[in-house]
Amino acid sequence: MTGADAAPWWVHGVTWLVVAAGWYTVHRATLSRERRREKRDAAKQLASDLHELEKSAREFHGSERHDEYAAEELAMRCDRLIKVVQRAPFDELKIAPRLMAALRQAVTCRNIDRTAFSQQAANSEIQRNIRCAIDDLIDSIEEAKVRTWA
Repeated sequence: MTGADAAPWWVHGVTWLVVAAGWYTVHRATLSRERRREKRDAAKQLASDLHELEKSAREFHGSERHDEYAAEELAMRCDRLIKVVQRAPFDELKIAPRLMAALRQAVTCRNIDRTAFSQQAANSEIQRNIRCAIDDLIDSIEEAKVRTWA
């Protein structure tokens, strides 16, 4: 190959520039996709944690005797999950505060106090309120997740 047949020096520079720009674009798209997957996984874990809270709350309110430790544990878990919903990445979803208040009220209603405790049937208003509050919050998270993290 003679010197006259060789490409000018700037052609190699343009080639490397195109390669670098392509790599950067693919890399950004991969990172974005990974972040969205992590957020969806976090939402899935939150839904699972909320279902566990529901199970614990229903067991507590359905028990024959008041358990002070279980009552405190239930209130603490509820507060922690509400704080999780208020922190990143869930703060992006703009979940209505009334749903979190309804959850707290349903789980810790007046029946959590030792003096007012009474065993609740599976279809009691307290048990229904717990189920509905959890379902409403999960539904809101799922709807916002589809809208925001699509």
